[in-house]
Parts: sequence; structure tokens; C-alpha cells
Amino acid sequence: MHSAPATPNLRFLDAPGAVAALMREHDWRRSPLGPPERWPQSLRSVVSLMLHSKFPMFVAWGPSLGFLYNDPYAEILGTKHPNALGIPFQDIWSEIWPAIGPLVQRALAGEATYVENLPLKMRRKGFDEATWFTFSYSPVVDEHGDIAGMYCACTETTGVVIAERAGFARMQRLMSLFEQAPGFVAVTRGREHVYEIANPAYLEFVGRKHIVGLSVRNALPELDQKFIDQLTEVVATGVPYIGRRIPVGLRRGDKEQIEDRIVDFVFQPILDDDGHVDGVFIQGTDMTE
Repeated sequence: MHSAPATPNLRFLDAPGAVAALMREHDWRRSPLGPPERWPQSLRSVVSLMLHSKFPMFVAWGPSLGFLYNDPYAEILGTKHPNALGIPFQDIWSEIWPAIGPLVQRALAGEATYVENLPLKMRRKGFDEATWFTFSYSPVVDEHGDIAGMYCACTETTGVVIAERAGFARMQRLMSLFEQAPGFVAVTRGREHVYEIANPAYLEFVGRKHIVGLSVRNALPELDQKFIDQLTEVVATGVPYIGRRIPVGLRRGDKEQIEDRIVDFVFQPILDDDGHVDGVFIQGTDMTE
């Protein structure tokens, strides 16, 4: 529960949450915004909307861009909250102003902007930290139709970006291992068995280079249907298949005739996040010689 309703002149601050309560009790004499009783209706409307939102938001108003925000944005501020309330925007985020200042000026000139995963080096916990944000800056007009401030809705994407980069790094390491593997390695996806990865040894084994993005059937039309059926069974059952000293007929390079090779190989099912088989890891060794 929040405190008793504000006076009629301050009903726009009658919202749940810690920041709304802080606004009602704040000493505004040191803020360039002045006391809430004198705020124009346009600012009151934006603040009321913001305080009732569960999405991180702030508004910067007036020549000094006095800063107002809601509870979700207070979490983004870190140790800058609650001292950030009412003070100039640039004073709060001086360390990232070179990056966001031009976007602020565009909003104040009447141009809304949207930025996705912008990297920002923030100092909100007493030290510099790498962060990423997706946000929009929009101009806010007063009762006379003049731009009096700017409004932001944002979300921190730091965790998502870091996870994506870590996943990319893992993939790069796997690709490096695939590239260096002495045996042939490939990965297919889906029930059509589309090649997603194939290392140089695999490309040399099958005698062609451009197979990634093609199904096994389209890439190797001469391949015996029993291998396609075995891939399909691995996807359907999730049970690996191991072949030893298996003859494989391939039309390698520019040769018209089928060349017989003898291979050891394994078809290993690949599980997605839900535990369903969505691909096959192929690893083998050419035993012909």
C-alpha cells in the first residue's frame, strides 16, 4: 500500500511505488524543476504515465533537463538513486554524455530516435562497467506546442548481449576445433538434414566445397539412400548410430564414376533447449587406405 492521496494539486503524484513517494516528500527547492505545484500540465501528464508504468522510463524537462524517473529506472541508476531525482540529466550521466548527448539534442530538436543494444560505459555502482541498452528518445511538447523536454523508454540488454557474445565465442572455438580435427566432421539440422557446418576434412572426403546450406540429398545425390534413412532414424529416435568399415560410394570432384571409400563414422543426435532432436553431429574417419 502507498501513502494517503496527495493534495488535489498533486494528485498526479498519487501513484504506488517508492519513487512516487519520494517525489511527494522531496525538497524541490534545489531542483531546476521547482516545486511540483508549479509544474505545467504537460509535465504532470508525462510523470503520471511514467510512475504508473512497469517499464523503465524517465523524462528530462526544461532548459536544464531536470531528471524524473520511475521505480524500474531507479534500478538502472544503481547508487545514483535517489540523488538523481530532479537534478540535470547531464550531471547524472556525465560519463556517457559523449555517447547519448547527440541523441538528446536530436530529441530536443523534434526528432525521435531509437537505438538498439547501444554500448555504454556506466558508473552506477562506484566503478565503470560495460553495459548495453535498447531505448527510444522522444520530444515532449508543452501547452504552447513548444518542445520542453524529452522522454525515454528503455531496457537494459547487457545480459542478452553478453550471453550472445559468449555463445558466439563458444561457436568460434568449436569451429576452430572442427577445422583442426583430423577426422571429417559435419553438422546437419532438421528432418531435411541440411548441412550447417562441415570441416575441411569432410569437404575433402566428399570431394566438393559448397555444401553448407544444402540438404545431404541435394549435396550428395549419389549417396546411397540408406545413409539418409539412418540420419532420419537418428533424428526420430534420438539414438546414435555407429558404423564401422562401411562402404560409401561418392562421385568425388569432377569424376563421373563412383569412388568407393571405407569409413568408420557416428551419427550423434543434437538436442535443442527443449530436449528435442533438431540435428545430427557427423564424425568419421576414412579407413580406405
